Amino acid sequence: MGSRSRAWWECLIPRPPSCQGCVQNAVVYFTLVAGGKAETYACCQGCPSLLSDSILPSLALGLKLTVPTPVGRGKCPTCGFRWADFDRVHRFGCATCYEAHAPQALATIARIQPGLEHHGRRPYDAAADREAKLTKARLLLKSALREEDYETAAVLRDQIAEIEASLPGAQS
Repeated sequence: MGSRSRAWWECLIPRPPSCQGCVQNAVVYFTLVAGGKAETYACCQGCPSLLSDSILPSLALGLKLTVPTPVGRGKCPTCGFRWADFDRVHRFGCATCYEAHAPQALATIARIQPGLEHHGRRPYDAAADREAKLTKARLLLKSALREEDYETAAVLRDQIAEIEASLPGAQS
């Protein structure tokens, strides 16, 4: 058995055996994933042709290589948060994540609740609460006057005056 056994990961991505710039054995491999397809490039130690070529110019400059990835596999450009992380922790990493993962987030919201509009509990709104109390008191006052219950009507009249005084824009 003269051949060495291959590690399990060596069979996952086929690598070119020789440099793409010359015919020497390749020692540096780059896998570029774009549009759901992976392309592997090979370079020998002494051949800088791949780096100076237009294939990986950002690597030659020492910059971070940014390649668009398929929907659902992308990272947030600010914090690097992936959609898989959201599935695990159910929170985003930063404010930019909402824009970076918008299609997946909207699909998840549509699956969880019937519409994209929120219909649940709301923060307490004091002004709206006072308006509702005022409307209810006025209806009860009319009902009390119709039934000739003047004692209740007097109490309701005082409550209405108190509520109206607390409304914004009321004259003192």
